[in-house]
Amino acid sequence: MQRPMRFIHCTTFAWGGSRHQAANHRSSGLAIAAMTLLLAVCGWIVGGIEGVHQALALSAPGPNCSAISHETMFRWFGVRLLGPAELPELFNILIDVCNRARLSQLPDIYCLPGPCDMNAYALGGPEGAAIILTEGLLRRMTRDEVAGILAHEVAHIRNNDAWTMSWAAALHRSIEWTSLTGLALLRAQHSGTPDSRPLAALLRAAPSIAQLLRLALSRTRELDADATALELTGDSQALIAALDKLERHHAVLSATACEDGPMRLLRSHPATSERVGALLSLAPRTFKSSYVNEFAGYAGETTAT
Repeated sequence: MQRPMRFIHCTTFAWGGSRHQAANHRSSGLAIAAMTLLLAVCGWIVGGIEGVHQALALSAPGPNCSAISHETMFRWFGVRLLGPAELPELFNILIDVCNRARLSQLPDIYCLPGPCDMNAYALGGPEGAAIILTEGLLRRMTRDEVAGILAHEVAHIRNNDAWTMSWAAALHRSIEWTSLTGLALLRAQHSGTPDSRPLAALLRAAPSIAQLLRLALSRTRELDADATALELTGDSQALIAALDKLERHHAVLSATACEDGPMRLLRSHPATSERVGALLSLAPRTFKSSYVNEFAGYAGETTAT
């Protein structure tokens, strides 16, 4: 007999989680809006109103990510497609999580060979998606921890984060090209006159500002995926334990990114301490006490999920 999933009904999340996710959605919207405004300003410098229209047209979001063929997945990543007959318990977890997420289609599950690596990735959106789990993650994490990781990746899929981040990438590329075009025009037309210097400074800074906004958006989407994973499983203990293992595994790799202050702006993922703190703020009070002290000093960046 298979052991049932340890999904926990969490009434605390209903109130705190909805507020947390609403704040994340606002932050995401502000990041996209700020990138759009920055691109519009760069376009106006290049060509006035017509330049704004052309710059924004280049950054329009594409269609939702579609499913990727198994052959392409193998060719790009060297991964192996897993089936229910091979790992039935893993697929039982996936079905439970996807039902709770109200996904109409199960994502494909792939295994990336590498017993020494612990990582997980989600590709695609609600209409077609894939989740990649490394061999090391499957071997070293418990069933409930794997459930938390799957829920996090399913959250990315349900929230269509791949599409959101591809939109941000398109905005970033457009800002880079528009700012370069603007700098070339300013040099040709004004040849370094004092009137052009503030505009040139803005155009030089625009790509870096856009990159910071893109990283901020990525961190927000990760926090939202954590909150959604807690909504899907109700098991904050397993989620925090999974983050603990990932943090310890990637401790050497993230050692240079453990500083607080301005360095945190260069991370694509929030510090583990921030992620755990957010989960603890959403979890029932009875779950909190055993983790507060253990994670109080964490400042590293979790590179997985």
